[in-house]
Amino acid sequence: MTTTFEEEIRSQGEVLRARRAAGAAEAAWAAESLRGVTHLVVAARGSSDNAAVYFQYLAGQELGLLVALAAPSLYEGSRGVNLQGAGVLAISQSGRSPGMVEVLEHAHAQGCPTVVVTNDASSPLALAGEHVLELRAGHERAIASTKTLSATWHALAQLVDALGSGRLEGLEELADVVDRTADWALGEDLATDLLDVRGLTMVGRGVGYAAAAEIALKVREVSGVRAESYAAPDYLHGPIGADGDDCCAVIVVTDELSDAVLRELLKGCRESGMTTMVLRPSTRAVSVECDAEIVFPLTTPNWATGLVAVVVGQVLALRLGQVRGRPIDTSPRLSKVTLSA
Repeated sequence: MTTTFEEEIRSQGEVLRARRAAGAAEAAWAAESLRGVTHLVVAARGSSDNAAVYFQYLAGQELGLLVALAAPSLYEGSRGVNLQGAGVLAISQSGRSPGMVEVLEHAHAQGCPTVVVTNDASSPLALAGEHVLELRAGHERAIASTKTLSATWHALAQLVDALGSGRLEGLEELADVVDRTADWALGEDLATDLLDVRGLTMVGRGVGYAAAAEIALKVREVSGVRAESYAAPDYLHGPIGADGDDCCAVIVVTDELSDAVLRELLKGCRESGMTTMVLRPSTRAVSVECDAEIVFPLTTPNWATGLVAVVVGQVLALRLGQVRGRPIDTSPRLSKVTLSA
């Protein structure tokens, strides 16, 4: 029996295709309001926070633009920070988080332009922003987000493209890439048995780190396996020594992760007694033995490789949840909407 989660994984390419034209127009309009800012500040939680980290790397790499994460708790009540010179973004798939609204209120009080990324254009958050990038993903029924997440990454990529006057290579083809990746991954044997362990650690760098964080969240939500994520240098600095038998490291390879660091990661994991899985594009070979490789079926620009990895990670979460007999579409005690600050 096909789960709702799987159906929504399959639907992501069509969602991106359907929102492409209107999303580009909204991004162009929002970009005009951000032309004079010196930096951007982004407020988000959960999967949206992982999207914000992706945006942090993408805007920095493509535009040289500094992006900071807002830490919404700093804006509660009369508290706040100096936002002068900033453009402020708030990302919430539901648009119902009061903490995000508070960040925008502080931004407005300081004269900052604001942009909201949400799936509900009539939500309190959308009404609090000057510009809205609407996800247009439709109602998402599975408790773990898929199509709203990929639509968020797409909307943020469109904003970077608009700010950079159309410099983001491969943006028009992203919907097809997501479609083909989902179809491929759902039809493959992805060595999910390696992931049915005591603990999983997802590791990446740059956009690969944002992808690793999102994959860890999805795996934990859907399968119940304790999964966490690290940027590669942070993991090598110490946490790698705390993992060991009955643990697996999943390494997301993007351009930011050098061959030397990849080798060091694989060597360190093996010495710790961990198993290893590498998610990588076909353009990157692995020179040190690992227990499993998932080689992406398409060649994409680095900025898009992160989303390819996320889609593969969604399928890994699905298959692992099925192996473990989990209720895929409900995920006990998991709330669909984040209402806290």
